[in-house]
Amino acid sequence: MKKMLFAIVAVFFIACGGDKLVKFEYEKGNKELFEKANNLIKEKYPNYNLYSWKSLENISSIQEAKYKMNTIEDSISNQEYCENNEEHYCNYILLEKNRRYRLIEVKCDKAYSNKNAFGVKIKSPDKDKCEIMEIPILQK
Repeated sequence: MKKMLFAIVAVFFIACGGDKLVKFEYEKGNKELFEKANNLIKEKYPNYNLYSWKSLENISSIQEAKYKMNTIEDSISNQEYCENNEEHYCNYILLEKNRRYRLIEVKCDKAYSNKNAFGVKIKSPDKDKCEIMEIPILQK
């Protein structure tokens, strides 16, 4: 009972008194790759909460948060670097655990098959492939 009461108070504190974090949700791109990326993130970072990179704006404990946001916005606007369509999924995700934050970039590519000039079907060597890279951030 005490643990449950403590958990409720902690959630209330985080929701009301803590940083205003934007929930991480599917926006655009390949939904299948989005789900695959989320599963990989949950495997690699168990017990972390996932938030949108846009939450950086509201976290005072991250140094140079505005600079990171601008960098991410530039990256997302550069469609050659960070594509979101049926073949690719790319996003930046803020992870939180015990008020400590990590910023990651995830990129996934769908396996493809094309026909070459001779009509021979060529498949990519990999199945759907995802990469997760951590972006260093400093906390005060």
